[in-house]
Amino acid sequence: MTAPPTPCCPRCHGALEGDPADEQRCTACGTTYPALAGVPVLVPDADLQAIDLRETGGHLPTYDCSAMGIPSVDAALARGDLMLELGAGLDAHRAENVVRTDAFVYGVDHLDLVADAHALPFPDASFDYVFSLAVFEHLHSPWTAAKEIARVLKPGGECYTLAAFMQPLHGYPDHYFNATESGLRRLFSDDFDVTSAGPSRFCPHPQSLEPGYRMREMARELRDDRTTHWRTRWRARRLDRALMTAGQQFLQLADDMTHRPVGYEAWRRIAPAVEVVAVRR
Repeated sequence: MTAPPTPCCPRCHGALEGDPADEQRCTACGTTYPALAGVPVLVPDADLQAIDLRETGGHLPTYDCSAMGIPSVDAALARGDLMLELGAGLDAHRAENVVRTDAFVYGVDHLDLVADAHALPFPDASFDYVFSLAVFEHLHSPWTAAKEIARVLKPGGECYTLAAFMQPLHGYPDHYFNATESGLRRLFSDDFDVTSAGPSRFCPHPQSLEPGYRMREMARELRDDRTTHWRTRWRARRLDRALMTAGQQFLQLADDMTHRPVGYEAWRRIAPAVEVVAVRR
């Protein structure tokens, strides 16, 4: 198996010297890069306190990228591709051919280095495969990140991106852009041949109910306000119960509905996430 690429300066792509677990310096431009709890932070002028979310980053789920059943990811793992994961969060996968990066530190045992997807600290044509799961909606300039993915991929290399579509604001610390199928396809159209784009089945159905949950919050506040007219409170109670029942029924029927042609076409207009698979030209 090919060894992972040696990280470089994200500012000028110069070589780094020093201890990755302590401090490194670019031999070309002189920029220094610290470490956070032993994790190299390859972002110029990084605020270590701001990126340290081990205690304040919310309830980010632990997952294993090899256990999600995503065909493109599974195929790359089976081939032994040299893989880069953007926004790895708490990915528990530990294969040596998967380099896990994130802009924040949620747990030091789940991260190889801190990197900004807009300026990746790797030489050109370093990887066979790049993937990200629920990351692009949190990037302030996703078109720049798509260009960086193209730069670090070898010609013929593949990328897989799953991004929010019909999802409300979420995540820490920021949520900038949701993507449509055509929007995600366009992001990768300059440097890639897009092989597939569409709604993603790897985003759980309960996320489709998020707008309903928020409406229930609104209804319950009105229901419990004793200063509101009784008829309004009664209607709010009925709305809360109707949304609860609808959500329960949807979860029971979602798989069957979305695998039927008409149901699929309806679902693709409200799917929580969209995905794209693309090959570097």
